[in-house]
Amino acid sequence: MMIIASIAKIIGYGNSLIPIFMIILLICCSATTALGAGFALIQQGTAAMGQGNAFVADASDASAIFYNPAGLNQLKRAQVYTGLFLNHPDREFSGGGLDSQTNHRFYKSMTAYIAIPVHNRVALGIGFFSPFGMGTAWPPTWAGRYITTSSNLKTYNLNPVVSVKVLDNLSVAAGVDVLWSSVWLKRRSPVVFRGTTLPDAELDLKGDGSGVGYNFGTLYEPVKDVKLGFAYRSQINVNHSGVITNTLPSPLPATGPVSGNAAITYPNSFTMGVSYGRLTPFTFEFDTTWTGWSKYKTLKVNLDQAVNGATTITSAKNWHDAWAFRFGANYKIREGMKIRAGYIYDLTPVPDDTFDPQVPDANRHIFTVGADVKIMRFTLGIAYNFIVAESRTKNNTLSFNGVPAALQANGEYNSNVHSLGLSCSFDF
Repeated sequence: MMIIASIAKIIGYGNSLIPIFMIILLICCSATTALGAGFALIQQGTAAMGQGNAFVADASDASAIFYNPAGLNQLKRAQVYTGLFLNHPDREFSGGGLDSQTNHRFYKSMTAYIAIPVHNRVALGIGFFSPFGMGTAWPPTWAGRYITTSSNLKTYNLNPVVSVKVLDNLSVAAGVDVLWSSVWLKRRSPVVFRGTTLPDAELDLKGDGSGVGYNFGTLYEPVKDVKLGFAYRSQINVNHSGVITNTLPSPLPATGPVSGNAAITYPNSFTMGVSYGRLTPFTFEFDTTWTGWSKYKTLKVNLDQAVNGATTITSAKNWHDAWAFRFGANYKIREGMKIRAGYIYDLTPVPDDTFDPQVPDANRHIFTVGADVKIMRFTLGIAYNFIVAESRTKNNTLSFNGVPAALQANGEYNSNVHSLGLSCSFDF
């Protein structure tokens, strides 16, 4: 209790910092880059993030548009919500007497939501967020440079939704997802000319595209303060069009960019959970999420003309469906003030035979804390996640068009991510 009281006192001192907090948040959110460590980004609201992203049966603010839009019927006033999320990944490789580490940098993403109760049984909302993202940057001379040196995936999703309270204790909601996606992949390739080994060439692929999907959710309260939530997001097929550039070393002649396309299927997912709030001032929630990563079988780039004698560049992925288990709790210090904590066990979809330093994924343990305070009509939120991936050993052979890469970078991979979320919402 002394710890809780101390936190409450510190938060209380923050009243005078509201203008500074909002200015910093708005400046950061104006950035156009929306990046995140990993592939699927579930950090879309600080209340959820602080309690292990176990939020599908809570969904008590405008971020419900992402987590479970059926929760919008709980809002009594129109609400505008914006959030900023900073991810700092640290990935390390050790094998064959060589050590490498990804470049230290921050990847940021943002969210913005507007929720409007238009009737005592109908609420409308629209959200803008980045549901998928990836960012890795290995040194250009590292042991796996013929597999990857840099990867960068950005997505932007516009999601209008409508939620209807069909019974006093049951709400249902549905929405449309309009997704824009861009991808940038780089790797080196060895060059031998007339029996002489030259400096590496560099393959650089850029592309973008868009697709449409849908989502829906339900929120049911069979007993007061016991809620059941369910949310589903469909897969979205995006055909990326772009160019691939093959930069050759001197004295080889320069080549121009070659246009092409590549299809990526962003996976469907469903989340179900239960929230238990009968032990005032505590609320506990448990969620589980299934994601259909098995759609990601291959990464195939089709070229309009041959590069190095090939009109396609294909690499196997063969990912499998995966589950995540999320536990969260919040403690209500007083009206308008909560502290939060949680834990996530996130299973990797990447099999051993295609484990790849482009996405050096492993089972992850995620430890979360957070807090929020309401001051007049503003609610300020903060959350922190420490993501620890289990150590993983690569012992496979990765190929492009059936030809093994010149260097395989087999060895041990370790990673962790520090993630910070800030949010500000306003109730009209």
